[in-house]
Amino acid sequence: MSNHIGEAIQFAIIVGLLICSVFLQAVPCYSKSSPICSYDQLLKDFAPLSAIVAGVSGYSLILDKGKVHGVNAGDLFEVYGKGSSVLDPDNREIIGYIKKPLATIRVTQPEDSKSICEVVTAQGPLSIGQPAMRYSDMAAAFVARSDLSSAHEFCQDLEHAFPDLIWLDPSDVPSDVLDPQSMKTLGIVLLFALEQDGLKVYGPNSALLHEYPVFRAKGAGRQKYSTDIFEEVDQVEHRYDTGNQKFRTYLKSFDLGNARLVGRLPESAIQVDILDLNGDNEPEIVYLLPSGLYVGHYGSPGESASYRFCGPGRLVGFSAAKTHGWIVLNALLDGAGMRSMLLSYQDVTINLIENDINLWLAFVDRDGDGLKESLLGQSFDVDVMFGPKVYLVEPGHEGLKYMHRIASPKNFSVIRSNWSDLNGNGLPEICIIDYDGKLCVYEMEQLLWSSSNRVSPQLPEGGFPKWFISADVDGNGLPELLFPGVPDEESTLAGDWLMLLGWEDGKYILKSMMQPVEASICGLVVIQNQLITGIARPAQKPDGKGESFLYSLGQFGVSHHISE
Repeated sequence: MSNHIGEAIQFAIIVGLLICSVFLQAVPCYSKSSPICSYDQLLKDFAPLSAIVAGVSGYSLILDKGKVHGVNAGDLFEVYGKGSSVLDPDNREIIGYIKKPLATIRVTQPEDSKSICEVVTAQGPLSIGQPAMRYSDMAAAFVARSDLSSAHEFCQDLEHAFPDLIWLDPSDVPSDVLDPQSMKTLGIVLLFALEQDGLKVYGPNSALLHEYPVFRAKGAGRQKYSTDIFEEVDQVEHRYDTGNQKFRTYLKSFDLGNARLVGRLPESAIQVDILDLNGDNEPEIVYLLPSGLYVGHYGSPGESASYRFCGPGRLVGFSAAKTHGWIVLNALLDGAGMRSMLLSYQDVTINLIENDINLWLAFVDRDGDGLKESLLGQSFDVDVMFGPKVYLVEPGHEGLKYMHRIASPKNFSVIRSNWSDLNGNGLPEICIIDYDGKLCVYEMEQLLWSSSNRVSPQLPEGGFPKWFISADVDGNGLPELLFPGVPDEESTLAGDWLMLLGWEDGKYILKSMMQPVEASICGLVVIQNQLITGIARPAQKPDGKGESFLYSLGQFGVSHHISE
């Protein structure tokens, strides 16, 4: 009898520990001032935000941005005046003015669409209409008051994450700086302090703005510290097995501020890709503008080809196959259907093979080997854009040949899908952005994982084109997916995010890999072991065409890649 009672007590203890473990996993961190401590939260807390001075009264003023724009009490803005003029070197006409930091102000009372602020420091008169920017051109410092071995990496990550701040050299800032007088003497407006219980950020008068907990994980070898903001991963000790192959896990964010400019287009592009289109071992750049499709040599001057689009409808994206010269172009007749096209690129010429195809078209890699050997066509649906019927079709110089209908997961769309073996089990998963804008992973028609938040607007409001590239970003032998995403509706950050989906420690992970850009990511491609991203900036004037830039974000080992 006593044995049964002892077993029951032991079982109850185990169940209690499991419940506690699940609860702790569900609530991984806690902070009095910031209950959500993640890298994305840090970006939101200190993201630049432009505003205009809407009212001035003594030492108080009003900004035209409020809670709906993400303004919080305690936020710091820099107000700018008109500095010295900039002259055109040819005709000596004034073409602009250098911005002149004029005052630092602090939000005391954010309302829905405006904010009441107090002046912290001022070097000149303030007036209505002056521009302001949150957390810009302010002196910032980093100090480490703990023995964290990763303190230097923390400092570098902060400097890369917030390049608009004026960072003081750490050697010029004593680690015991905290009191308001010391900060004022050193001219520090923002102090990022890595302390034993977390990363804390102080503003003027040493006011605590935010804090982000740090957890210590004790184990063999050196101690490891991690936060949901930064991760330090031991590349030697942290390994796991998948079959007979060992994989390391290490993911590092990309920094657009340190990227190398490798190309520019004089218009805001819808989509850009770089690939060996015609099989001559020389890559071509393919880019889609509102006026049509263009193909030219990448990295060297030469002839270019174009296909000019004539309405009705609007161009929304293209897909191209390597070596065979096939290109499919998707044009949308809003509320009516598709008039997609099959094109062929040969001898620096783009030829129209078939027009007015009422299908969404895309070349895809169904077996995950890196070659987009399959052309899929999907029916159009007026409500959600993508219909339930998906066909395998074959391009030819006589037009499309319909092969057979194929099965597809729920909410499937051909231009928002990817096949890739992320978990290394030999079976490629199908990753899709569903009609609600969430990222889903299927294997053998079973849903394995879904993102908790949207990574794209809900259809049919927008969200296309979306495409993925599959590349071994961290050199662990497994591919990861990179794709342009957007923040959810609660975010205050405008523009596209560079997102990553990967497999780490036996589970799928979704991470933001770059600070949001106030523009559209119009292309992602790995070429010559370099990750190239296209950034399309809209026109500044109603009659303008905008512009696009190609940046190299660096090199890494690549297992294989595709682009949709």
